[in-house]
Amino acid sequence: MLHVVRRMPKYISATGIFLVVLILAYSTIYMIEKPGGIADWRISKAMGLTETLRVPLGDTPEEAIRQFRGSSFEQIFKTIFREPVQGDVLQFSKLLQNHSGTDLRVDIAKKLWLGWKWTSGGGYSIGGDKMDASSDSALSYMMMPMRWEKPKGNSLLFGEIGDTSITHIVVKGNEAVARDYAAEIVKTDEGYIVWYMILPASVRVPFDIQAYTDQNELRAKLTITTEQVNGSIGRQKN
Repeated sequence: MLHVVRRMPKYISATGIFLVVLILAYSTIYMIEKPGGIADWRISKAMGLTETLRVPLGDTPEEAIRQFRGSSFEQIFKTIFREPVQGDVLQFSKLLQNHSGTDLRVDIAKKLWLGWKWTSGGGYSIGGDKMDASSDSALSYMMMPMRWEKPKGNSLLFGEIGDTSITHIVVKGNEAVARDYAAEIVKTDEGYIVWYMILPASVRVPFDIQAYTDQNELRAKLTITTEQVNGSIGRQKN
C-alpha cells in the first residue's frame, strides 16, 4: 500500500515558527516589565528592600510617575517642568506649601516595550532662607543614581540656582575623570532656575562642582566626596 506523505507548505511552517518566537519574546518581556516583575525585583534588591516593589506601567511618563507616587503626590508637589534625556524623562517638582528654605525633587521615567515605568527619584528640602540675590547660598545640589539596579550606572546631579549671575556650572574631577562635564540650565515659566547633568558611571567622587558667571568669574565651588548627597553651595569669597 502506497503511503502519501504530505508536506506542510514552507510558508506555513515559517509562519508558525515566527508566531512561537513572537509569543516567547512577549512572554519574556512581560515577565521582566510587569508590575512586580524581574525589573522591579532588581530595583527592590538594589534599594535594600525585603519585598518587591510593584511599579505600574503608564502610557505616558507623567502617568507612570503619578501611578507610582500615588494620588496624594500632586497634592504635595507641583511639577515645574519635564525634560527628555537619553531616552528617559526627568520630571522636576517643588513643594506646594510655603517653605522657609529651598526644595527640589526629580522623578525619572523610562520608555520600555510595554509602556513607561518609574525607575528612580528623590529630592531634598533645605531649611533656612530661600535662595535669592540676597542669600549667601549660590545654588543647591543633589546627586542620585539614574537607576537603582547594580552594577552602578549613570548618576544625576541637579539643583536650583539662586544667584542669577551664574550662567554655567561644570564638574571638574581628579585625574580619574577624563574631561569636564557641563550642566544644562533651565529657567521655568515661574522663574525657577534649575540645573542638571548626567554623569557616566566612570565618574567617581571626589569631584568639584564649580559655578561661573558669563564673565567666567568663579561664583561657587564645592568638592563632593560622597555619592547620594545634597546641600547648598555658598558664594565664593573674594
